[in-house]
Amino acid sequence: MADIIIAYGEYFQGRLHPASLEILTPLYEIAEKMKKRLVLLILSKDKEEIKNSPDLKKALCHEVWIVESSEFTGFKDDLYSRVVTEVVREKNSYGVFFPSTFQGLSLAPRIAGLLGVGLCAHVNAFELGEDKLLMLRPTYGENIMAKLYSTTLPIMATIALGAFPIREALQEPEFKEIRLSADFNWKSKIRLRKFISSKKEPNRLSVAKVVLAGGLGLKKRENFEKLQDLAKHLEAEVGVTRPLCYAGWMDEEHMIGVSGVTVRPKLYIGFGISGAIQHTSGMENSEFIIAVNTDKEAPLVKMAHLSLICDAGALLDALLKRLRV
Repeated sequence: MADIIIAYGEYFQGRLHPASLEILTPLYEIAEKMKKRLVLLILSKDKEEIKNSPDLKKALCHEVWIVESSEFTGFKDDLYSRVVTEVVREKNSYGVFFPSTFQGLSLAPRIAGLLGVGLCAHVNAFELGEDKLLMLRPTYGENIMAKLYSTTLPIMATIALGAFPIREALQEPEFKEIRLSADFNWKSKIRLRKFISSKKEPNRLSVAKVVLAGGLGLKKRENFEKLQDLAKHLEAEVGVTRPLCYAGWMDEEHMIGVSGVTVRPKLYIGFGISGAIQHTSGMENSEFIIAVNTDKEAPLVKMAHLSLICDAGALLDALLKRLRV
């Protein structure tokens, strides 16, 4: 019986990626309704480190499965994909789901290929039909939401970052060590000669308490740089709309919307953003929304809790002047 749902937990250099906990929120609800067991699968060189993780003791799942090996000293996607595939096959899983992190996006297509099943990418929501699990994701230029279902088992999908809030479990999940067959090939074709940490600051947009977002209404890059300056003063994260990514003002990791990051801050301020659905679907659950725009008919102005009808660049100048006094 396929009574197990597996969520991949990205654990790297002693840290669990928070997106691994985000994907448990919808999957736990699905598992409960379908009377299945939700398992968080983690590959690590130290199982005791996993068992003692405070985050994992509160993980919203029924079980945490640990595959331990000294070979997990770096991310080797050929080995990792074979290990996960072996576990999925042995446990006859109903579904396997990955956060849309670098590891998740690397492993999911490899594993789907090894299993010979379909893969749905960038899922934003789930619905349970009478006899099937529907996966929702943007399509046709992000203008519509498609409802997809898998005709193969296990169901496989990657889940968009920030699409779901992290929820904690009421009781600690059961920790189990999973041992692979004695003849499993642990060798990887990848040789790590040297590891150099990226100098790039990690993107914390999906978990930020305050988000300042910029759109084309900023008019010029100079104004966007002022927005970035204001964000530093407020200890906020910066998000953008797709046109600003295309303009090269910010990379796509900071794009908010259906094909970017979903944010749920306590305070969101949109500077010069009209409020197309492609953007608002990624920030509509913010606790308090402020819109800054010269167009009082703009969709974001109408959905905001507070709207300032003015030029975004002029407001940034005034705010920075006040903060620098």
